[in-house]
Amino acid sequence: MATVPAPTRSLGAAAAGARLRGLRNRWLPGILSFTAFVLLWQLMIVAFDITDFLLPGPVQVWQQFLEVWDNGLLWDAVVDSAQPLFLGLCMAIVAGIVLGLLIGASAWADLIASPYLWGLFATPRLAMAPLFVLWFGLGFEAKLWLVFLSALLPMMISCKEGVQTVDESLVRAAQSFGARKRDLFTNVIIPYTLPFIATGVRNSIARGFVGLLIIEMMVGTGGLGGAVMRSYKSFNSARMFAFIAVLIATAMILITLSRKLEARMSRWREEVYV
Repeated sequence: MATVPAPTRSLGAAAAGARLRGLRNRWLPGILSFTAFVLLWQLMIVAFDITDFLLPGPVQVWQQFLEVWDNGLLWDAVVDSAQPLFLGLCMAIVAGIVLGLLIGASAWADLIASPYLWGLFATPRLAMAPLFVLWFGLGFEAKLWLVFLSALLPMMISCKEGVQTVDESLVRAAQSFGARKRDLFTNVIIPYTLPFIATGVRNSIARGFVGLLIIEMMVGTGGLGGAVMRSYKSFNSARMFAFIAVLIATAMILITLSRKLEARMSRWREEVYV
């Protein structure tokens, strides 16, 4: 029977220990902070004698979460929100990258488009939601186009500014070697603007998600935002908190995915903590 040499076993044990330490360092702070949050939540209810209507306890919220899960209400709400969110984000990211790169590469296009871009970017989406309801109704289309507009603007602005910050010496060096405009885009501008594109994707996801919730809460039909408003109108605070917790978890998942994408597209950048 063959035996594994001692050095090989020690290396395997060291690698397993390193992986275990990595998992512990990654997950332990989050678990501890969440546990402390739940304990503080319950302590506040006991200390200040807060009624269940104003602030339900963690146990009540968990029970309501299980109830909406068992009844299929949670999954229906998630699907109603995920469909316009995913499609709107995909459309906005593709269109925003193309338009942002084109506007950033043309001084005339930048001069014409920038006032409208920044004006729409500064306009609260809450003020635009009634227009989308008026134009597209109360269903899927209104959600889709508000998500699209909310996510399109930060994507375009980020890509535009990325092109405008390309090092001029790189462009001149490529031109001295006979690079055409298409070569400049594919070999210089797009690789240089990848970190800006990744940042734009992250901002687009965040703003698109907020735009979706605004119109769902305003209309009150379908989706996670609509579920929150229905719970509020029925005075079921625990269920409302359960859906809000799902909203928070969804936002955290989306932001985590976008940060991983940003880190993958910007490997040369290092995070520095002071």
